[in-house]
Amino acid sequence: MSRPLASASALVAAGGKVLLVKRGREPEPDAWSLPAGLVRWGEEAEETAVRETYEETGVKVAAEGLLGVYDLIGPGYHYVVICYECRPLTSGVRPGPDVEEARWFEFRELRNLRLMSVSREALRDAGLLPLGPSAPWSREGHPPQP
Repeated sequence: MSRPLASASALVAAGGKVLLVKRGREPEPDAWSLPAGLVRWGEEAEETAVRETYEETGVKVAAEGLLGVYDLIGPGYHYVVICYECRPLTSGVRPGPDVEEARWFEFRELRNLRLMSVSREALRDAGLLPLGPSAPWSREGHPPQP
């Protein structure tokens, strides 16, 4: 890869839970991550986040705003990940063909999960993950139910 690739992800949270996927392939194959994928030619990043969430999880979402932009850099890859906060419009999960698993996790479960580095950063920025192993949660309260 000679230049970074643009990708988009979705932080989908509702009712004290967040939607995550496990890809089982690089980068970080054993980690849970936010639904994400590459931006297609002519597609806006926000559209990518919505499309990839549905393709990977079966959950339809509406993007509500930009959460942040993150770099995922490793041997042979560099992705610029544009992350959107999204509201679920449906809640039934079915893993898509390009992920091994997809499911809702309670916020309290996040602390003990192996998370992809950029997903961990996004969850912290959204206030859904403590800043350190013994740090208090940065946001109480729960997002609205879908």
